[in-house]
Amino acid sequence: MGFSKAVRARVVVGTVGMATLLAALLSGPGAAMAAPTDGVRDARAAGAVDSCSYDLGTATLVCVHPGEDLNRAVLDRAHLRVVAPLDARGAVVDTATPAGAQTTFVQSQLYDDVGYGGAFFQITNSSSCNGSTVWYFGPLGNVGWSGRVSSFKSFSGCSTKLWQGTNYSGASYGYAVDASSLGSMNDQANSVTLR
Repeated sequence: MGFSKAVRARVVVGTVGMATLLAALLSGPGAAMAAPTDGVRDARAAGAVDSCSYDLGTATLVCVHPGEDLNRAVLDRAHLRVVAPLDARGAVVDTATPAGAQTTFVQSQLYDDVGYGGAFFQITNSSSCNGSTVWYFGPLGNVGWSGRVSSFKSFSGCSTKLWQGTNYSGASYGYAVDASSLGSMNDQANSVTLR
């Protein structure tokens, strides 16, 4: 892309490729299969990626280092204004949506540590959950989050379910709105569904 490796590792914006999108469509309604980008691979290899945001509607991934404002990076790089409730992690971006930016809502945040601590991975979408449509995201390893989740919170009327298998199979935890610890599922999640 013309960016140096350091720039790509700092903030990554990736779009799901056609083959991955086709696989996601075949996996079920609302499925999102995240494709790793060179920048995610570079940042993971350097051990530098802290928090990430993935938007289900636009298939856009943004990752930042510790101390950086994730939702500001999403606005700047992906032109998505993230609406994060007060009890969600991440800075609240200006209430005005810049020209050309779309609004997206936090549906779930997955945390590295018990008690909602450490780095976090958030899933956003342009609408709230309705309790019947299931949104699929995985495998978490493609975005550097395999076997990392120790707690989660759900937002926008959603509930979250974590799966041990990469394809929504095996042991699971949820559906639940919040979980400050996951018991035997601690650091075991490889895919997630929301409804």
